[in-house]
This record gives sequence, structure tokens and C-alpha cells, in this order.
Amino acid sequence: MTQRRLFCFGLGYTGLRVARAAQACGWRVAGTCRDTAKAEALRNQGIEAHRFDGEHPLVDPAAALAGTTHLLCSVPPDAESDPVLRLHLADIAGLSEPPAWLGLLSSTGVYGDCDGAWIDENHPARPATDDNRRRLRAERAWLSLGVQLARPVAVFRLPGIYGPEGRNVIEALIAGRARRIVKPGQVFNRIHVDDLVATLLASMEQDLRPRNGGARLYNVCDDEPAPSEEVLLYAADLIGVEPPPAESFTTAPLSGFARHFYAESRRIHNERIKRELGVTLRYPTYRDGLHAIAGKPPNSGRNPLPERGGDTAPRA
Repeated sequence: MTQRRLFCFGLGYTGLRVARAAQACGWRVAGTCRDTAKAEALRNQGIEAHRFDGEHPLVDPAAALAGTTHLLCSVPPDAESDPVLRLHLADIAGLSEPPAWLGLLSSTGVYGDCDGAWIDENHPARPATDDNRRRLRAERAWLSLGVQLARPVAVFRLPGIYGPEGRNVIEALIAGRARRIVKPGQVFNRIHVDDLVATLLASMEQDLRPRNGGARLYNVCDDEPAPSEEVLLYAADLIGVEPPPAESFTTAPLSGFARHFYAESRRIHNERIKRELGVTLRYPTYRDGLHAIAGKPPNSGRNPLPERGGDTAPRA
């Protein structure tokens, strides 16, 4: 049996964790990063790292990609297009044995504003920002490659990713960087990076025979969407610090990205990852994740989910 080899374009916060998890399962692992020093450090850890900045191709793409059985892209599209496909579509398509599995990290932002409704993967994509329109174009390009190669493509639509090492509201509170933006009615999901990694590995491990043209969309998120203010106040109470003062969305100075973010509201169903991939979330709510990050005992109770009622989208 051929040893599995993961090639990850983008060994960043998530990509590197996926790579290390696959490595721990006995896979050969390779991928890209932007920094030469980081690439050297990763090689010393047994990860075959190549420099890729999205503007210049890999030095020897045929050698770098040879033997890849699973290919994951976590590099976001730029203003022009998806840089991986722009620079290496022909190299991927030209492999003597195409990868058995292709994966792309995308965003739930492609759904646009859903006015707080519950939605699933069948909900039409109506991105409202340039960034999310690029995400949707990238999804379509990767799905088209899957059709060309007759290989399954898994597109993972992600909300905000949080976790240890600088990606959580607890550290933002301690550093004095947290802001308490209040916009009534605005809710969104999150995903702990460990649950995201587990979902990606479950997909890679599964025998994904082509369905619907080889494409599969997955919402990867927690069970409980919530307002950002609620999460911040819970985190502040958890670690015993005073929360920052409330700022109204209508008057708070915000970047364009932040203003677009707070302008959208949606509740995301995640049943498909549970049903098809067998995923059991380790951190099903933000409280579970924050307790783990703070090193506190596990959350003993969960707030009940709101009634979905007529807002429930059809199950995928």
C-alpha cells in the first residue's frame, strides 16, 4: 500500500497543525510557507517545507508534488485569483497519479448576510464583499479541477477560527486588545482549531468516492452561534478581568473588514460533518473552548440553543 503523503499549500496556523497531526498518524508530510527560516525549521521537524509566496512558483514543482496522495490548500485567494492554481494548476493536473483527495479551506462568508437565519450547505452563496466573492471563485476553480482530474474535492467553509497561541479573546483581553462591539441581533459561529483539524483528518481518511461531480461542501463550525459581546463577557468573567467598555456598532471606529463582518449575521448548521465524516466536536460551544484555553475545569453546563422554528434550513 502506498504511504499517504499530504502536501499542504500554506503551513500557517491551521495548515501546520493539520500537517503535524497527519505526521503523527504516520503520513509523509510536505507543504509551503513564505519564510525561508521557517521552512528550514520545519525541515528539521521532518516536514518537507518549500518556500511559496503566492507570487513566484515553487522552484521544482514536479519534485515537490511527486507522490502526493492528499493535497490541501489553505492559501486564500488574492486580488487576482487563487495563487496556487494560478501558478501550479498545470503541475497538479500533470502529475502521473493525481492526488486521491483535494481539499480547500474557504469561508462561511460566501453565504453573505442571512439575517440570523439557520442555514446549511444547500443555502445559496451570495457573498457581499470582494474577499468573499474571491473565495467563491476559488471554490469553483478547485471544484473544476476535481472534475478535470476525476477526483473528489472537499471544500470546507469556515467561520472564525480560534485556539491557543494568539488566536483567542482571552489573550486579547489580557493584552488589552479586545473590543466590545455591540450590534443587537448579530450572531455567528466559531470553530476551535483542534476541531477543524479533526474534521480535515476525518475527510482525508474517508474513502470519498465522487458524488455530485466529486464535490462536497462542509460547514465546519461549532454548535452554538453567539454574539461577539457574549463571548467576550464570558471570557472576561472566566479569567477575572474587567471587560472593555461597550462600543455601539453604529458609532465605533472600525476597519472596512470589521464593519463588513459585523454587518452580517447567520447561524450555521454543522450536521453534515457529523453525519458524513463522523465528527464529534471536542469544543461544541465557545464556553468549552475558552475553558480549555484558560486551563479551567470543563464547562459543566451548556446554554440551550435557541428554537430554530421556521428559520431552519433544509438538511443537506
